[in-house]
Amino acid sequence: MAKDPIKKADNGTYYFRANLGYNPITGKQIQKYRSGFKTKKEAREEYSKLVLTSTEELTAKKETISFQTFIEETYLPWYKTQVKESTYLNRRSTIQKHFAYFYKMATDEIEPINVQNWQLELAKEFSPNYIRIVQGTVVSS
Repeated sequence: MAKDPIKKADNGTYYFRANLGYNPITGKQIQKYRSGFKTKKEAREEYSKLVLTSTEELTAKKETISFQTFIEETYLPWYKTQVKESTYLNRRSTIQKHFAYFYKMATDEIEPINVQNWQLELAKEFSPNYIRIVQGTVVSS
């Protein structure tokens, strides 16, 4: 199973360290540490809020971020904490292979027509069921 980011401290409280991507200027990893939660549920809720807020801040910034950067620095590290290691390894290669179509695009440039064209390209090689599975790796997460 994937590593749970929520840990139990010796004093019985819970804590976590969230990896929130990389600073675009310095390239250093951004981590936030929170502790003192009485229950694992409280810690998990705070962890989710922190990750969501971080993602919203990235989106709110007018800096252009490529889809490739988003996938490699934000989505895949987060996804790794959500699934078993074997699932992560299997789907990571699928994501990198099929979503490379969007890698040179900025995330805010991707529009429905781009997704439709990508689907048409996939349809030349794969079944509709497989295409739904590929889409679901990013959409449903």
